[in-house]
Amino acid sequence: MEYKIEQQKHNTLVIKLEGRMIGEYQTIDLAEILDEHIEDGFIHIVFDLGNLAFINSSGLNFLLKTLTKVRRLDGEVVLCDLNDLLKTLMVTTKLNSFFTISDNLGDALLHLEREKA
Repeated sequence: MEYKIEQQKHNTLVIKLEGRMIGEYQTIDLAEILDEHIEDGFIHIVFDLGNLAFINSSGLNFLLKTLTKVRRLDGEVVLCDLNDLLKTLMVTTKLNSFFTISDNLGDALLHLEREKA
């Protein structure tokens, strides 16, 4: 799995994930970097999953941990650009009731702007 982090205005991060998110070992570096950003006040996070081909329970656990961390600080996580497999997985696991899911990055950023207003 590869990732790219982009800082946006108003304490928002966009994290673009690519490839297969299948092991906790893949998220260790990203979790450490995210923790630093969260400590710096970036508590609104968009995970752009448009190029993520597959995710397993370890990857889902990472997303849930991130959601929990930022919500404790009155932040939010939005998932966007999910492929059909990821959409089905979110419904099957009922995680769609925990996460805000947007069709695309623009909608995700707009949602966060509205939440902060």
